[in-house]
Amino acid sequence: MLYRIINKKIISKVFDLNIFSKKENMSTLQKQKLSYENGFSLIELIVVMAIFTIITSVVIFNYGKFSSNLVVTNLAYEGALAIRQAQVYGISVKQTKASQSSPNKNFNAAYGVSFASNDLQRFYLFADGVFEDNWRDINSAEDEETFTMNGSNVIKYFCVTYSDGATKICSGSGLTNLSIIFKRPEPNAKIFGFSSPSALIDGGGTEKTFSKAEIMFTSGRGDKIARITVTNTGQISVDSCNAPGKTCPEQTSY
Repeated sequence: MLYRIINKKIISKVFDLNIFSKKENMSTLQKQKLSYENGFSLIELIVVMAIFTIITSVVIFNYGKFSSNLVVTNLAYEGALAIRQAQVYGISVKQTKASQSSPNKNFNAAYGVSFASNDLQRFYLFADGVFEDNWRDINSAEDEETFTMNGSNVIKYFCVTYSDGATKICSGSGLTNLSIIFKRPEPNAKIFGFSSPSALIDGGGTEKTFSKAEIMFTSGRGDKIARITVTNTGQISVDSCNAPGKTCPEQTSY
């Protein structure tokens, strides 16, 4: 009787050990299976890397264009600020640089910004106090500050609108120089166009002025054209004239 009881206990323990061993083996297999399921296959890795490469290539390819367009916009704002600065100088009291070393101090000069079709990487803030002829002296005697653009950034062209509000003339088609001048006490802009540095074009307004000026900036690397618009009322604005819903003026006389 005792022998049978001992045998049953031994068999029971062996059976329990077998069950535990099977459970442990099953648990190990399940863990291995889960570890396989949580990983990536070679095909999945290749697809992910391909997508990442394509996105990176697109970003790198368009970065230069985006950066160039941003620079063009900043240049247009710099030009607008130069015109605004001339307006502030023109309606306030500021001595000209040219008269600082002269016994005859000049605090009553008009101030303006000058653009030239043969110098499209620069524009000039000047004081019209030496000759008072509504245009920048070509010998730089009236210059207050020179703004220079680097690389492929240029003034693409500029246009003026006659006093009738419809007819325009642009650089490259009869207009060579543009002066936007302010003189106190009026904040209004006097817009003058020239067919040569000193040959004034009659814009139809008082003192032969034009009603509006538009200056277009661009870069060889980008397709954006940033425009400064100045009206004879003294309003100055910046926009992208080739953006959807807008139109850049044609570089022709019409």
